[in-house]
Formats: sequence, structure tokens, C-alpha cells
Amino acid sequence: MLNKIFDFIFSKKIYGARTVITVLGLKLKLYDIKRELSGESFNLNKNTIQVLYSQMQNAADDNLFCLRTNSLIFILHKNCLKLDYKFLQDYIIQQGQSRNILEFIKLDKDSVLYKEHIGRVQNGEFLWKYVERYYYISHSFISEDKSDGEIYINSSYVKEKDMVKSKYKIQHVPQISKRKYIKGIPVGDYIKYKSKVEKFLIIDKLLNYIFSTYRDKENPNKVSGDLFDCHLNNFLIAEDGMFHFVDFDLKCTESLDRGYCIYFMLYKYDLGLYEKMLKRYKLSDRHKYYENNFSIYKQPKKQNGKSIITYEHKKLQRKYFTDEGIRPQYKIHYKRVKL
Repeated sequence: MLNKIFDFIFSKKIYGARTVITVLGLKLKLYDIKRELSGESFNLNKNTIQVLYSQMQNAADDNLFCLRTNSLIFILHKNCLKLDYKFLQDYIIQQGQSRNILEFIKLDKDSVLYKEHIGRVQNGEFLWKYVERYYYISHSFISEDKSDGEIYINSSYVKEKDMVKSKYKIQHVPQISKRKYIKGIPVGDYIKYKSKVEKFLIIDKLLNYIFSTYRDKENPNKVSGDLFDCHLNNFLIAEDGMFHFVDFDLKCTESLDRGYCIYFMLYKYDLGLYEKMLKRYKLSDRHKYYENNFSIYKQPKKQNGKSIITYEHKKLQRKYFTDEGIRPQYKIHYKRVKL
């Protein structure tokens, strides 16, 4: 009874990243949780990976490390050393290049994320990645299969019930996939210093591979929705010269136009090459359509006037992308904002 009376007089409710304080039923103050992280910001580059690599070489078997921003986190065990150094460098830099890494630390053994992941090392897992998407958290991990000794890259997501349908015709959704680790060079890096003629020939060969390997069975003029994120660096040229698509975090629920692949790979990379490839494959320029209907950044944040981000999803955001997950004595910090 006393608790109910106290709640009526004064209450503080946390809604994900916001806290509302009320007195006698009247809202007085609104606060936002700072999503900032302790630790200094620094650019993610090859030197970062060298430091990380040397730290893991000298680490104990029960140590875990993390690289993180407020929307991306890598958790690593020393078994990462089983990977090719260049792959590890490309994998981390490519995923984190659009974000400044704010902290590189050894996880405290009493932290939530340490306890969650250390037991999974026994299952062969040794590198985990979490990325905050708009309505869910994508999750990938790299592991060694003890039955065949092969290394696999697995893609999944944290909570299915946090998924929300897009208002757009084409929806992007996370994939659940498992593929073998392949040594190779990202196509974007491979052609970086090539001549225009060499770039044209390599991209043409890549497109032939895409249009034949991922051709839609019902419509040969379209390709599988698995290629939603068909960035140049999401294709590898393996040691045998074969192409491999390696990023299955996202997919489309419908098949894709062949022109979409050319647009996504080349429109912002090399406009001249983009136009040449459209002409080469006799396709029209539909970049405006693709920009307006396929962007993962143009998703609705509300439905019927209400936020579509669930409270549980906001708890997951705090767990993976704030100090709450990595520091045993985590304290929420607030900043005052105007009503």
C-alpha cells in the first residue's frame, strides 16, 4: 500500500533511452540516457588491428577483448589467430569503417558480455559481431567446427520478435546462414589501383558470375534477394581466382533487378563505370527508384503514432552498445533535455 502511495506521489519510469519523472501525476522532467561510452574515440585503421593482434598473442585462454562503438561491437578470443591476418584486418575495418571505434578493452570477467560469451569458446566460437540495425540487432560469429576442423562464418540476429515490417515494397531482413571461411581479396581492394580497362573487365566478369550463379529461377532477368548488400568489398576473389559473395547479414524478401546490383556496386563508386555497365547489359538507369525503395536508412520509426521499437529491444541496445554490458559497476548517466 505504501509503495502505491509513493508511486502516485513520485515515480521514475525508464523507457529504453528515456526516463520520465512524474510528481502527483504531472510530468516534470524528461531525460535522455547518454549513449556515450567511456574511453577515447579513435579511427579504425591497420594500426588498430596490429595492436589487437599483438594483445591476443599474449592473452590467456580465458581472456576476451572488445572493439566497440555505440552501434557496433566485436568480441574476440585469442583463437582469432587461426584466421588469416589480412582477413581479420579486412573483416573488422570493413565493418567498422563508417564508425569511429570508441574503445578497445579486455572484458572484465564479471561483466555481462564476458559471462555470455566465454562459455561459447568451448563450442569453437571465437569472434562475435553485433550491429544495431533499425529494428533489430544483427549477430554474426566465426567458429571452428570440431567435426571437420573447418572455420565457418555464421549470420543471425538477436531477437526475432523485434523485427518490424517495412512500409516499403521491398523489405530487408536478417539472414540465418552458415558458410565456410574463404581466403581471398575483396574485389574493391583488388581493383583499387587497376586501370579503367582492367576495372571494366573485372567488374564485367563479376557481373557474369552474379547473373549466372544467383539468377532467379522464376525470372532469369532478376537475381536472388540474398544479394541485397552486394557492395564490391562483399565479394572476394579467392586464391583460385573464383568470386565468392560473403556478406549474408541482410537479404530482400523479393528477387532483385539486375540493375540494382550494378547500382549498388558502382553508382557511388564510379559513375562512369556504372553507366558503361548499364549500357553493356542494356539496362535503364533506375537509381532514384532504388534509393527511394531499397535503403535501410529510410525506414519508419513509428506506426499509428507510436514507436515501433520495443522496450525489450531497447534493453538489448543498452546491453550490447553501452557500458551496461562490459562494466560490472555500470551506472546510467542522464542529461537534461527540454520538454
